[in-house]
Amino acid sequence: MSEVSGDSMPAAEYNNNNNSRSEGEANWQHKAEILSHPLYEQLLSAHVACLRIATPVDQLPRIDAQLAQSQQVFDKYSAAGHGADDKELDQFMTHYVVLLCSFKEQLQQHVRVHAMEAVMACWEIEQSLQSVTGFSPGEGTGATMSDDEDDQVESDVNLFEDDNGNTGFGPLIPTETERSLMERVRQELKHDLKNGYKDKIVDIREEILRKRRAGKLPGDTTSVLKAWWQSHSKWPYPTEEDKVKLVEETGLQLKQINNWFINQRKRNWHTNGNASSSSTALKSKRKR
Repeated sequence: MSEVSGDSMPAAEYNNNNNSRSEGEANWQHKAEILSHPLYEQLLSAHVACLRIATPVDQLPRIDAQLAQSQQVFDKYSAAGHGADDKELDQFMTHYVVLLCSFKEQLQQHVRVHAMEAVMACWEIEQSLQSVTGFSPGEGTGATMSDDEDDQVESDVNLFEDDNGNTGFGPLIPTETERSLMERVRQELKHDLKNGYKDKIVDIREEILRKRRAGKLPGDTTSVLKAWWQSHSKWPYPTEEDKVKLVEETGLQLKQINNWFINQRKRNWHTNGNASSSSTALKSKRKR
């Protein structure tokens, strides 16, 4: 085995330093080219959209805070970006944006279905435990997304994950963060259902209002009918000639006039019946 001379040691160390420096400069250059690419804003928006889906409401301000600092990161690398045409980079950026958009749809499906079922199952376990033991366990014991809320974030990759890389779900009992996520999912589902059935609800409402307007006679026409009723209270049955005159005076159809008198007689019978019952009861009390 040959010995390494003292002269060769500095040379080897120099080469290693040069290699490390070259890799660092290459990484810096790659980041600068990505930030200066025309699709960078779309890439950032697609990335943030994925993060927002599974992020509880109380954690969303962290995303906004980091976005506020994005300009500083852009300025840091903008000087190194040359903006030259790079077909491989163009292809990478395009495919990455499409991938993130597809991933966003999958996340939405997961959060709305699977995560909702998981959180509801955890909540049912908590209720069952409380009903059996009488003890409310309160918050979950597992690590959550809020455990490292005050930690210093080192990179963009693990910016919104905790040290264990989990998504904030405790092992058994849902935390307040998980309940806020469940409420958020419920509101999104309610919004989607409302938008999906909005047109049908409007059509039904208009149909109900239309039927109400069709069944209710105008006030000026009913006043004519009531006047005739009061003047013929002893025998409130209009003849065919009377009905023809009422049609001319009110502008109503013959069927509408017939229905009005039928309903009016029913209302009058109920009123007279109640009055007669009260009068009979009062007379019987006086006799006693």
